[in-house]
Amino acid sequence: MRPTWFSVDLDALAHNIQAFRGLAAPAEVCMVVKADGYGHGASAVAAAALEAGATWLAVALVEEAAVLRDSGLIAPILVLSEPRPDEMSDVVGLGGVRPTLYSGAGVDAFASVADAGAPAHLKVDTGMHRVGARMDEAVAVARRILDSGLDLEGVFSHCAMADEPGDPLTTLQVERFDAVLAELAAAGIRPPVVHLANTATALSRPDAVHSMVRIGLGAYGVSPGPEMAGRCLSVGLRPVLSIHSRVTHLLDVAAGEGVGYGHRWRSVADTRLANVPVGYADGLTRDWGLGGTALVGGRRRPLRGVVSMDSLVVEVDEGVAIGDEVVLLGSQGDEEIGVAEVAERLGLIPWEFLSRLGRRPPRLYP
Repeated sequence: MRPTWFSVDLDALAHNIQAFRGLAAPAEVCMVVKADGYGHGASAVAAAALEAGATWLAVALVEEAAVLRDSGLIAPILVLSEPRPDEMSDVVGLGGVRPTLYSGAGVDAFASVADAGAPAHLKVDTGMHRVGARMDEAVAVARRILDSGLDLEGVFSHCAMADEPGDPLTTLQVERFDAVLAELAAAGIRPPVVHLANTATALSRPDAVHSMVRIGLGAYGVSPGPEMAGRCLSVGLRPVLSIHSRVTHLLDVAAGEGVGYGHRWRSVADTRLANVPVGYADGLTRDWGLGGTALVGGRRRPLRGVVSMDSLVVEVDEGVAIGDEVVLLGSQGDEEIGVAEVAERLGLIPWEFLSRLGRRPPRLYP
């Protein structure tokens, strides 16, 4: 087998969950494990999060909930968007999976296949303008859920600008959500599970923390934005994922020689290069090779030429040998390459970078 692997530090993930438990107490922690646990392996990180004190899991798709159930996890699972009507029987069959509801069709479809008293969550659009019931329709949808014989277990919304703490939209969304809760209460509707805060909001807006917080990126030890990095450091978040490979070939090129497809990099002097068997089929985008770095022998080394489908090239020196470990993400010696750094270099956001990681390299859980 090729010597390339993604290492997932479950102890670090547990530490991060415990940090959010302390930060948001007495609120419960819901671990967001959509997109295969942000590329970390959904079942493994979900199990570790639950053992560390998370009490809920959240996914984007019904099939993602099925993966968790198939792995033996029995915690409550929230599907964050309304399942299609023809998926509602699957939701029921999985047991303990809560659908998000916000349309009449969705309510009717779930009620037609679920037992009386089956729990569901109402999502309200307070400004994200993606999915959710309109604020002026929230009470009516909530009544429809209850009148259908279902249990309105939860109500929630999602903040669009929480990773930019100074943006006034977050304050407006907090106020709007509070107003919806007040309207529901005036109608005699008080769902026990209320959640607005995601990672960024939990870190920066105590007034947005209700009975549960939904933690995604922060659980994986990654800051949701440059302005939040200091806060992540202060609560002690630790990175969970690292990407490793080994040198499999060494070669010397003369000054003026091009390297890789398109010869996007040319040597200006005689140069020793190392080939490393990890590429864009593993999620490392072609342009990572143009300005990116890797750690070899505890030192940062520049990548040379575009990343190929199955390999990349690193500039090294005579001290590097075949078989030496190469770290593309993570730490080696006193050096560290973080998700935020790589994502910014590639013109991506951390969520995008992590969710693009390929499934070909094995995830190891040391």
